[in-house]
Amino acid sequence: MKKLIALVILALFASVPAWSQDAMSMGAGGAPSAGPLLNGIRTPLILGGALGFGSGTGVGTERGIGLYQIEPMIGIWYPGLGVFRVGYGMFCYDEDMENGEEYDVDHSEFDFELGIHLLGEVYLMGSYSRVKELSDLGDIAWNEWGASFGSLFSIFSKTLLFAEVGYRWVLTHYDPFKDKKVHGGRLQLNVGFASYVF
Repeated sequence: MKKLIALVILALFASVPAWSQDAMSMGAGGAPSAGPLLNGIRTPLILGGALGFGSGTGVGTERGIGLYQIEPMIGIWYPGLGVFRVGYGMFCYDEDMENGEEYDVDHSEFDFELGIHLLGEVYLMGSYSRVKELSDLGDIAWNEWGASFGSLFSIFSKTLLFAEVGYRWVLTHYDPFKDKKVHGGRLQLNVGFASYVF
């Protein structure tokens, strides 16, 4: 998986000069002007963040309802072409046991997201997430796969606002609070921003 991600990043960066060159056109008087693809952006490297709202952890509980997480991210976003993002999100919540005991749980996830623009500002995205939950009752980790669609809005020429709606498939893992293996799925809504570095 790590090799595949590294190859995707390398391929995207390797194609920057070609896309930038194709995006240049001759303006009035023969002076070069930026074409529609990068809109004057020197590289498609972005920094940003998102608020995630989820329908739970995907295993039939109410964990995570409401503000799901705050997720800083970095990536490559070609306007009108595609996007690759890596983000790390986290939040904490309390889990109540049937015997009245309460545990603090630290939830975190490492997200890899790859998307392609379909029609103008609308894009389709697939994702892989490695999720961890740490608590005094036991530490667990599992994988999630996701599919979503979104739309972006450009402001200030180098800043994007975006909104995404998707579904996450939560793969089977052991839950110490339920004392059994669980799996499921959940809906996910993300709203955020991204700014081009150069």
